[in-house]
Amino acid sequence: MPVFISYRHMDRAHAININNRLMQANIKTYLDVLDPESQTTDDITGVITRNISECTHLLAVVSDKTALSWWVPFEIGEATITNRRICSFKTGPAELPLYLDKWPKLTHEKDIEFFIDAYRSEAILKRSMSLESINGSESMRSANRSNADRFHSDLKSRINRGF
Repeated sequence: MPVFISYRHMDRAHAININNRLMQANIKTYLDVLDPESQTTDDITGVITRNISECTHLLAVVSDKTALSWWVPFEIGEATITNRRICSFKTGPAELPLYLDKWPKLTHEKDIEFFIDAYRSEAILKRSMSLESINGSESMRSANRSNADRFHSDLKSRINRGF
């Protein structure tokens, strides 16, 4: 269940910090700056799309600089199409685009811990996503959508409560 970390390169330090925290929690991640293929390919769109398809979660680092990015919205769109678990991590005082209201918004370090707990709970409760839930039957895809909605709802609730 790897986590794809989406970010604008100007926000790389935040993305690396989140990546390090997730890796400390034994959560596999994908961060393009750590992927030699993404640094040398002529088909970056193909590399990004493939890596999103191999991840179960997408965590987008969002700042005022993200508004100028084409990649972050593209990556969120790719994750949305396949019912990935999506969250944003807001850096700074910028207002987030309204389309991100659908998913949990992390703003503090403790919210990363809530994400880690939600990620682990999904695995324990066997609600985690598998590739079969995307390519399989309509009932599997429906169950995955339902589980993704539950993940988002539960995490939003925990963030709002603050504990």
